[in-house]
Amino acid sequence: MKKGFTLIEIVIVLVVIGILMTATMRFGSGHIVDLKAQSLKEDFVGYYNELYNQNMTSSYRNEKQYKFLTIHFDTGIRYQTDSDPVVQEPNLAAVTFRELMLDSQKTSSAQIQLVPYMLWCTFMSQGITGNIFSFQFYVPQNGKQYCFEIKSETCKLIEMKCN
Repeated sequence: MKKGFTLIEIVIVLVVIGILMTATMRFGSGHIVDLKAQSLKEDFVGYYNELYNQNMTSSYRNEKQYKFLTIHFDTGIRYQTDSDPVVQEPNLAAVTFRELMLDSQKTSSAQIQLVPYMLWCTFMSQGITGNIFSFQFYVPQNGKQYCFEIKSETCKLIEMKCN
């Protein structure tokens, strides 16, 4: 009686393992891209909420007092105060905002102006003001999009289902 495996049995096992590894790697690489998109979305939400929460608790940013904080939405997200120049968030430079709507009117860019300690905010776009600002947060690496809405009564960022 012989003990051990034949060469054909070993080759078959190696081929099956190779097929399983190939299938797993393809699934894994797509999953990694999806996780990066989710991470960018969470970075955006965290960045917006940090600006909003800081504005609700203080009128100082970078050790300078300000009267209002403006958040710009166009080809990325930026903010500025009345005492500071525009600051770009470098981690969110790879994303774009699409389908920007201000009270049902399409726009290419928009600004949200926050006043310290106030629950409300003002939306502006090309001389138009509005009460509801909605947009798509688009991640070009994998085509993922996330939809958000901000209402002027609370200025809270609300994630919505995209159409």
